[in-house]
Amino acid sequence: MKTLRFCYDLKIEFSSPVTHHSFTVKCVARSDERQQVLQQEIRILPKEYLSENQDAFGNCYIFGRTDTEHTLFSVAASGVVRTGLADSTAEGDTYRQGVYLAQTAYTKPGPALGKLFEDLRGPGPEDALKAGRRYMEGLRSRFAYVSGSTDITTTAEEALTQGRGVCQDYSHILLSLCRQAGIPCRYVVGMLIGEGASHAWVEVFHEGRWYGLDPTNNTDVCEDHIKLSHGRDYSDCLLNQGVFTGFAGQKQSVSVQVWEKEPE
Repeated sequence: MKTLRFCYDLKIEFSSPVTHHSFTVKCVARSDERQQVLQQEIRILPKEYLSENQDAFGNCYIFGRTDTEHTLFSVAASGVVRTGLADSTAEGDTYRQGVYLAQTAYTKPGPALGKLFEDLRGPGPEDALKAGRRYMEGLRSRFAYVSGSTDITTTAEEALTQGRGVCQDYSHILLSLCRQAGIPCRYVVGMLIGEGASHAWVEVFHEGRWYGLDPTNNTDVCEDHIKLSHGRDYSDCLLNQGVFTGFAGQKQSVSVQVWEKEPE
């Protein structure tokens, strides 16, 4: 168990003033069996109207709108989370896991993913968690982490074909492999101890519970991870999305810091 502090900072600079800006942000950590949110503050600027709700997957999000002309939009989230309280989380309504069986536009297998699945599949029936770990281990030697080699539109098949990508691609590939095996699994966005950007991993459904696997680091999700949201793939877990009025280019920057809080 660890007590982690985090700071998440998002800035979007517009090349000219915009207005009538509506947005949603999903950088809200929630308590569950695995983690307990002890403190959290989220500051959004500019703001005029803010409300909080949950999406269809149970993720908390903040919806807002501003009609004030602006050239900078910023989100600053910080808090303290106690992690490593459990190795998994329960699914209260087990029928809900069915939505995570279907392939999506990001995870749909082509020749490369189909071949990888055949290469890695076990000789007979096995439990979902064991299979997920084997697919994760098999991916490690066949895929390389290369920053900037893909973008948010890259599919699992495209990334695997070129043999390199980032955490989003590792996660989409693992989702595709698990779904080919009939294992319900979901995409997770969160934060990992250290400095950089947000992180992505996978949760697999096994005996009524969700277990986290981090394919980028070839490890089970542990006390170094803070979860923010989950869904079928990347598109369900966008940390920020919005619309505005104006003709402007956008420059976005994200900074994430997570460190262990020293005992008081």
